[in-house]
Amino acid sequence: MADEPRLPDDDELLDYLAGRSSAEASRRVRQAAEADPDLAADLALMQGAKAAMQDLGGGEATPGALGWARLDRAIEAERRSALPAMRRPVWQVAAAAAVVAVVGWQLVAVPILSGPEEGYVTATDGTEGFTLTVAFAPTATEADIRALLTGIGAEVTGGPSALGLWQLGFDSDEARTAATATLEGAAGIVESVQTD
Repeated sequence: MADEPRLPDDDELLDYLAGRSSAEASRRVRQAAEADPDLAADLALMQGAKAAMQDLGGGEATPGALGWARLDRAIEAERRSALPAMRRPVWQVAAAAAVVAVVGWQLVAVPILSGPEEGYVTATDGTEGFTLTVAFAPTATEADIRALLTGIGAEVTGGPSALGLWQLGFDSDEARTAATATLEGAAGIVESVQTD
């Protein structure tokens, strides 16, 4: 089996057409074109297009050729000056350190120095074990519900749930028992009462 010449890649073809390839590289492109009629046709078409563009420019380099040359120089300059690691200006490093310090202060020091917030307690403090679950009537007004809850000494500790249920807390079992009787008798305001 005879050795077939390797087909040139796009860069080799462009260098050949631009006249930038070495004598050895030009010889390889010509040999490949002689062995491959499709490659020979592509090269002839590209050479004809190049000649036509030069004819339009009156023998001078065309704007497209100047653009390609400028792009080629820029790519080569970028390739030569590429640094292995990107360097950050000092002010960017200082700004990042300042942000980290502020976030650390907010997350660590401020909570320790300020202590717990006064005035905020969980809704269930002091009412564990003495609760009722109540469903109010849809027609009950807020004023009616407030008056009823104030009259029985109830504290809202949860609700409304997805089903419209409210949890009420009381100071003692006696207060909860008395409230249960009052709530069950509040027709039109309360639909149901359940001891938890």
